[in-house]
Amino acid sequence: MSSTDPIADMICVLKNAWKVKKENIIVPFSRIKLDILTLIKSEGFVSRVETINEDGKDKLKVNLKYNENGESVISDLIRRSTPGKREYVAKKDIVKVKNGFGTAILSTNKGVLTAKQARLQNVGGEVLCYIW
Repeated sequence: MSSTDPIADMICVLKNAWKVKKENIIVPFSRIKLDILTLIKSEGFVSRVETINEDGKDKLKVNLKYNENGESVISDLIRRSTPGKREYVAKKDIVKVKNGFGTAILSTNKGVLTAKQARLQNVGGEVLCYIW
């Protein structure tokens, strides 16, 4: 069965995993998912992202990150732009998520970037998700 929104599927798997305090998850590989997860890792929300080969298919293994109290570092992860309703922002309209405690992830003509990186590179794009 194919998915019409694989990014939303990955976000759903992430949300379900941290709610039941799983150590890691495995999702099907795609370049955009790898880029999103790499940015999430660089922002400190997950501890490790790696590509693995399972049954002859590439997959992404993500190690979730928890604080010393056993609570997830991620408070919430929200999909913004969907296949049915794309959401684009100009460079001057990029929002600060939770007053800078979170970040937006955008797909731009310079690749997948965080909101901070997009502001620095002076580009806008499609808002994929918010994370805090």
